[in-house]
Amino acid sequence: MGRLSENELDELDIKILRLMQKDSRIPYSEISKRLGVPEATVKYRVRRLIEKGAILGFYTLLNPRKIGFPFSMIILFQIIPEELENIFNKLKSMPEATHVFKLTGKYNIVAIFHARDMNHVSKIDEAVRSLRGVTAAETLLVTGVVYMNWEFPI
Repeated sequence: MGRLSENELDELDIKILRLMQKDSRIPYSEISKRLGVPEATVKYRVRRLIEKGAILGFYTLLNPRKIGFPFSMIILFQIIPEELENIFNKLKSMPEATHVFKLTGKYNIVAIFHARDMNHVSKIDEAVRSLRGVTAAETLLVTGVVYMNWEFPI
């Protein structure tokens, strides 16, 4: 799958992406009407943006606190370099993990997890700390969400 470079996104692509960021369920006909272009053009552009990797997918954004996962935790990991890929795969396979990032600095991985209760928090914490290659881990319990924004400033 090829990638779009910044200059491959023209003004129409950006306008389409802005509308879809606000509402990924917006019909192509509505995008067409708002932007004054044929619906076939919108369909072609969206398909091209998907094929080129600019659009990764269409998702329903859930509130973990409202669906039985009121506890969120951020875990920072120090991993020995030869175990990084193994740890990435283990963390990605955990259903409670929603984000796994590679870092620079003191820690080389950060992951976000969601748990049902404090017992579940402890089980996740114990499970990840016992993974081969973890030399240190710092667990931070989220006490409140101040701001989340899934829109990019395009």
